[in-house]
Amino acid sequence: MNRFLEQVRSLEPGTSLAVLGDPIAHSLSPVMHDAALAARGLAHRYGRLRVSETELAEAFRYLHDRFLGWNLTLPLKLAAVNLVDEIDAEARWLNAINTVVCRQGRLAGFNTDSAGLHRALDEAFGAGWNLAPVTIIGAGGGAGSSAARYLARIGVPELVLVNRTPEKLEPLRAALAGLTNLRLHGWDGLPRAVAESRLLINASSLGLDGAPLGWDPGWLQSDHRVFDMVYRRDPTPVVAWARSRGTVAADGLAMLLYQGAAAFRHWFGEPVPEAEMRRALYAAAGRA
Repeated sequence: MNRFLEQVRSLEPGTSLAVLGDPIAHSLSPVMHDAALAARGLAHRYGRLRVSETELAEAFRYLHDRFLGWNLTLPLKLAAVNLVDEIDAEARWLNAINTVVCRQGRLAGFNTDSAGLHRALDEAFGAGWNLAPVTIIGAGGGAGSSAARYLARIGVPELVLVNRTPEKLEPLRAALAGLTNLRLHGWDGLPRAVAESRLLINASSLGLDGAPLGWDPGWLQSDHRVFDMVYRRDPTPVVAWARSRGTVAADGLAMLLYQGAAAFRHWFGEPVPEAEMRRALYAAAGRA
C-alpha cells in the first residue's frame, strides 16, 4: 500500500480520475482523457496508477472518497466485480468491469470494452463482420472471455475459441450454451481454428515479448480479417503477420478510443469530445 500511496501523492494536482493496472506505464488513456477534460473545460486530470490484484481492494477503499472514478485494465477487470456496490447488466454478463463511477458514496461498475470492440470492428471491417464465424485467440483470459460473451449475446452465429490451456474454456462452454455454436481448440488446433472463421480476434499478449509468432501466413485466406486487441506504436506481431499475407488487419487503438469515450460519458455525460480524444490519442501513438 505504501507504493500505491506514493503514486497517488505524485499525481498532478487536480487528478480525480485514473487508470489502474499492472503494468500501466504504457497506457495512453491519460492522453486522450486529459484532452477530453480540457475540451469540456473541466478542472480535472487523469493519471496512471500501478496496482496489483493484491492491492486492488485497498486501492478501491482509498480512492472511494477521493476520486470521481477510474478505469481498470489487466489484470484487474475480473477481480473488480466483487468490489463495487452496484454493477450494470452488461458488466455482470461479461463478468468484468473496466469503468468505475463514484456516485453519492457508492461505487458503480460498468464495462465499456464491448462498445469499444464493436465500434472498432465496424470501423476496421465495415458492417456484416458479425454475420460470419469468429475465432478468438486467448479466449480463456479476461479480455477474450468477455469478448466471447459479448459476441455470443449479439448473435454471432459461431465462435471458435482457442486457448493455450483448453480447460479454461469450459466455463464459456457452459455460459454460452444455446446462444451460439461453439468450437473449442487447444493451441495445437490454431491452424484449424483460423480456417473455421473469417474474422480472427487476438485477445492474448502473443508476440509482445519479442518472440516470433511462428504462425504460417498461409493459414489465412483472401477474405479473412484480423483484429488484435493489443495496440502499440509499431504494428503488433499479429497485425504484421496478417498484413504479410495481404490480409486486412487492425490493432486495438480504436477500441481504446471508443471504450474511453463511453467511460467519459459515464462520468460526465454528453457531450463527449471524441474528436479531441482521437486526435490526442493517435498523435501519441505516432499516427497523427
